[in-house]
Amino acid sequence: MTDGDLQLVASKRELRSRAAAVRDEINPLRRGEWSSLVCRHALEWLEETGVKSLMVYVPFRSELDTRPLIEWCWANERKVILPRVHADTGELSLHRVESWNELAQGAYGIPEPAETSPAIGEEAGPLVVFVPGLAFDARGGRLGYGRGYYDRLWARFRVSASGTPENTVWIGLAYGAQVLPEVPMDVHDAYMDMLITEEGMLNCRKKGD
Repeated sequence: MTDGDLQLVASKRELRSRAAAVRDEINPLRRGEWSSLVCRHALEWLEETGVKSLMVYVPFRSELDTRPLIEWCWANERKVILPRVHADTGELSLHRVESWNELAQGAYGIPEPAETSPAIGEEAGPLVVFVPGLAFDARGGRLGYGRGYYDRLWARFRVSASGTPENTVWIGLAYGAQVLPEVPMDVHDAYMDMLITEEGMLNCRKKGD
């Protein structure tokens, strides 16, 4: 690695620690209120755009709570796709899920589709991906947890015949306190097309342009 690469790694490591602390320190009641507002903004966008297929995460620890969004989509016949972590390959597989009963505790203790759940390919994938993270910026920059799962999925969608960036909208979900002036990014990191916080929606310049 070059000196620049090492500096970027160190910068991200330090920022992850600080961003996680900021998120953890938000009062749980406030997190619940803000999560409800974010889910409401996301639902309004889904209704306005008519999107019928989406990928979303199940919340873990102090992450923004997506459960109201998931349950609304189930009730309104949206296709809900959840990721399953494969720690041995560093990849995410995609699974259509229709109830909480289809989930099990995953590799990092995160609720995810059970091992018996059949995976779907990118060609049957979502039109929008709602993404967790530790920090975001207005360019669409995202600071994840350092394992690169969503970055690799983003790269897979870029080369997929039906999952190009033009066809798949990537949206970061976050509390306003997680939006920073700038998040350090390298060439392999996934940029968000939009951010949603409790304050509303923010359109980001694709690919950080």
